[in-house]
Amino acid sequence: MSLFPIPSSIVKVLDALRRNFLWQGNKIEKGFNLVKWPVVQQSKENGGLGVRNLKVHNMSLLSKWLWRYNQEKQALWKEIINHKYGQEDFWCTSEVNETYGVGVWRTIRNLWESLKNNSKIVVGRGDKTKFWLDDWCGNGILRDLFPILFSICTNTNSKIEEMWSPQGWNIIFRRLLNDWEIDGMVECLGLIGGFPGTTLEPDRLAWGHHKDGVFSVNRLYNWGLKRCAGRSIGPWNTIWKSVAPAKVKCFTCLVARKKCLTHEAMQKRGINIVSRCLLCKEALETNKHLFMHCKVTAQVWALFTSIANEYWTMPEHTSDLLSCWIKRGGSKSQKRWWRTVPACIWWIIWKERNQRIFEGKECTIQKIKWKVITTLGFWCKEQDIEEEFQLVDFIGSL
Repeated sequence: MSLFPIPSSIVKVLDALRRNFLWQGNKIEKGFNLVKWPVVQQSKENGGLGVRNLKVHNMSLLSKWLWRYNQEKQALWKEIINHKYGQEDFWCTSEVNETYGVGVWRTIRNLWESLKNNSKIVVGRGDKTKFWLDDWCGNGILRDLFPILFSICTNTNSKIEEMWSPQGWNIIFRRLLNDWEIDGMVECLGLIGGFPGTTLEPDRLAWGHHKDGVFSVNRLYNWGLKRCAGRSIGPWNTIWKSVAPAKVKCFTCLVARKKCLTHEAMQKRGINIVSRCLLCKEALETNKHLFMHCKVTAQVWALFTSIANEYWTMPEHTSDLLSCWIKRGGSKSQKRWWRTVPACIWWIIWKERNQRIFEGKECTIQKIKWKVITTLGFWCKEQDIEEEFQLVDFIGSL
């Protein structure tokens, strides 16, 4: 994957294997795909599970060769590539148009425009950067911004080193500027007026989406994911920063997305089932009822809000609850425990619900509360709380 493009047909096969393993494990029976695969492939901060997108990862690995092309000045492989394909400018080779025997570099070269548009040129000596044809000022290519000035300029292919002197810019035109062209020239000089001058350092590329300008495959991959799917607004950091086990965090994501297999969700999938909440036995089993508004679940929520002396109005949706919950808590460490409470409550409620369905056993509300408290205490103790940790002290610290 770091040198050859992966065929789309292979990506489909591998994604099918990974998707089936995620939702059904080693079972022969087909499982439910609870969340769309592109969502699963998003980063955890963006609402996914961080499963690698093979196509984007492949393109990121291939793009690294273009970055190395600019960094490794005297590498043997670079000299061979330049000799075979020619050098368009300092930053990349000429475009590859042949159809036989050049598949590897042609694929890599086709990624150059995307990489260039997301990078910036840091001018040093100015001997590699073209004044009109490279985006070095950060606002775009001057040829595209001022096409009239470019058309009457004599040194259209000159580099910054040739155009700059301590006295200012040496821009030569074939004729005197007309009145309507003077305004464009003033705007152009204002745009490049902040140029500090050349230095003794060589010109180089810098990654445009981070202040330090450092390029990495992982940074390019994360940018590619955001470009494919956009930004997902939600309380996802709240989930993954908790001290709950990984499988509980995944389950919490399902609850926040309303993708948990409640009776409501199963009916939407065409399964003929009578919807009834087995905790309160009074309402339909929907996502928001089971995990928030059921009178049994509500008593568990009230336990923690009363401990923290919080006046709480239950939100409409589970994702809204997570967004509101993180705003409460005390110190930094206490916030870490506090943000784990929703995951713990939902996990115990879901296990109690399944126990009543599949085993026919019921726990009293007092025992459900005790399970939530002891489970939360165990998770926190496993993470970073000392051996002499006492459950009562923990509850009092919330």
